[in-house]
Amino acid sequence: MKTKTLLRTLALAGLMIAGGQLTAMGAAEAAAATADAADPFWPADGIFPVPGKTSSWVGFRAKNVERRTLFAQRKPRDLNGIVFVGDSIFEGWHTFAEDCAGTGVKLVNRGIGGDTLPNLIYRLEDDVLSLNPRGLVILIGTNDLSEHLAPELIAGNFQELHRRIRARYPELPIAWCYVMPRRGEDNYPELVRELNRRMSAMVASDPRSTVCDTFTPLALPDGSSKPECFLSDRLHPNAAGFAALKEAIYPVLVGWNLAQP
Repeated sequence: MKTKTLLRTLALAGLMIAGGQLTAMGAAEAAAATADAADPFWPADGIFPVPGKTSSWVGFRAKNVERRTLFAQRKPRDLNGIVFVGDSIFEGWHTFAEDCAGTGVKLVNRGIGGDTLPNLIYRLEDDVLSLNPRGLVILIGTNDLSEHLAPELIAGNFQELHRRIRARYPELPIAWCYVMPRRGEDNYPELVRELNRRMSAMVASDPRSTVCDTFTPLALPDGSSKPECFLSDRLHPNAAGFAALKEAIYPVLVGWNLAQP
C-alpha cells in the first residue's frame, strides 16, 4: 500500500537522537524512497500555498503521512472541539487533554513533528477547519526558523494563516502561542523575539485572538531556553516545560467560556 511504503521511510532513515542533534543513517536512500512514493497528503506538484520551506528532516514526509492518516480516522469523533495545531511540541504533549481539562469542550491534537507553516497552511482545511472547531490553539514557527527563514517571511505566513482562518470563521477564538525559546546559537534568541514581536502586532488587530506567552516563563535572561524546562536538545519541553505551557494556555481556554450554551 502507498501509506505503508511511506511509513517504511522511518526504518530506512535509521534515525537517531544523539546529544540533542538529529542524525540520519541512510538519509539518501530514505529521501529517495519518500520522493518516489505517491503521497496523498502532499501537493502533486510539490508547490505549497505560501513561500518558505517544509522540514528538511528526512523523516518528515513519513511522519506527515502517519499523523494525517490518524487525523482522518479520528475526524468523526474530533468535531466541535478546541483544536491544538502545530508541530512536535503539541504532538508530544501527550497529557494536554488532561492538563487542560475543565473547559467543558473536547480537546483535539493536530500537531505534526517537524511541521512548518507552508505544510500547516496546506493541511489547514482538512485537518483543522473542517472539524468545525470551537476554538484554536496555534504553536508553530520554530521549525521555520530551523530552515533559516527570515522572521518577516515567517510572519507573512502567520498573516496568511490568520486570513484563511478568519475567512471561514470570523468569530472563532484563537490562542496564538509565542514561539518558544531554544538554544542560544545561530542568533536564535533574537530571531525568536523578533518573530514573537511580529505575532503580537498581528494579534493586536483581532479582538477574537489572544497571545499566550509561551516564551517568557521558559527563557533565560539572554533569551535562550531554560535547561530545566527542556530535554537535552533545549527545544522540546520536558514535564516542567509542559507545565509552563499549561499555565500560559489553560487560563485563555477557560476564559472563552465555551461550555456555556
